[in-house]
Amino acid sequence: MLVRELTGGDPPLTCKVIFVDEPLRFGHRVTDGGRLVEHVLTRREDFERAVAEQAAAGFAETERSLTRRVLATADQFWIGTLDGNAVCVHSGGIRPDWNEAMGQKRSRLYRDRRRAVAAYHRAVAGKLAEGYVEQYAREVAIPDGAGEPGTKGAR
Repeated sequence: MLVRELTGGDPPLTCKVIFVDEPLRFGHRVTDGGRLVEHVLTRREDFERAVAEQAAAGFAETERSLTRRVLATADQFWIGTLDGNAVCVHSGGIRPDWNEAMGQKRSRLYRDRRRAVAAYHRAVAGKLAEGYVEQYAREVAIPDGAGEPGTKGAR
């Protein structure tokens, strides 16, 4: 499953464009007050076009979306994202009735951005070393936030 989370508009709005690579599922839209909030598509070309349309309308992809990495084995999935000074992980087993809402979600807050980025890279490298394969690989651009202050009580 591919997800692109974009923000923009006035007042600011978050929009998700989701690609589900299963022909048995269906595409749908979720709207809020006439604005598109979530758009689920079943064809990759439609997904890419919808993301381009949102970008042309002035929406920008969020950091969580830019750093989202989806890795899987035959029976396990692992999704990692970077959100400010936090590394968020969603993982679990893949079953016949599986969907991405299943599994466990964990978030770990780090003292500063540098530590969070390093932990994110270690986590991804560790999963790749365990035999996980990246689904829908793309270049991951990590915005620089080296000057962000530390968080009391974080790692």
